[in-house]
Amino acid sequence: MSKLKNVKKIIIGLFIISFFFSFFSPNAIGATTIEDTTFPADVGKTYTWKITHPSEAKGNKITFKSESIEKGVHNTIDALVVNCTIRQYHPLIGWATSVDNELYMAANNTQNYLYFGDYMFFPNIIPTPIDLTLVAEAMHAYNYSIVDNTIIENYYGDTDEYTFNTDGFLTSYVSKEDGELALKFVLDTGDGGAAVPFGNYFLIFMVIGVVALVYLKKHKIR
Repeated sequence: MSKLKNVKKIIIGLFIISFFFSFFSPNAIGATTIEDTTFPADVGKTYTWKITHPSEAKGNKITFKSESIEKGVHNTIDALVVNCTIRQYHPLIGWATSVDNELYMAANNTQNYLYFGDYMFFPNIIPTPIDLTLVAEAMHAYNYSIVDNTIIENYYGDTDEYTFNTDGFLTSYVSKEDGELALKFVLDTGDGGAAVPFGNYFLIFMVIGVVALVYLKKHKIR
């Protein structure tokens, strides 16, 4: 029995070590950070927005996947540089790729620098901590105002509204013409892409737990 008790103590110790190691690890957030600028999307993960158009059938959507997130230089500015692939789906046409592993953005919050690629229709994901004024200027937004987490463009009776959550994900884009809905995008990927709380180390923690439970159960049966 004393040997089994010692094994239990070792297992409990591994649980504690795994917990604290995963909690304090820089990989725990599942995002990419360079200096003070974070891009909240995981490399290779696809995020989806549903598209609503009053005159078209349901089923339209757009997807975003970051292909690489690296430290680089853009316009002589040291920046976090992101390449992405953006695809659109239409029920009658199928899939089409509008951006194929091309520059999505370059950002450095410390230097108030943000640049979006030439083919961006709107920013799906923005760097954090979020600065909507910086985002609006990088979008070349026209006659805009900011209300809470929403950028509102007003022009000739039409409006475009871009609403972001605190994680930097566009939760909705609403375009209205003369007060009537013309186009709407809504985030359709869970809670906006929040990572598993312990990142990759969650898997280590889970494996240790499973092994521990199996070991203790076998010895209890004996």
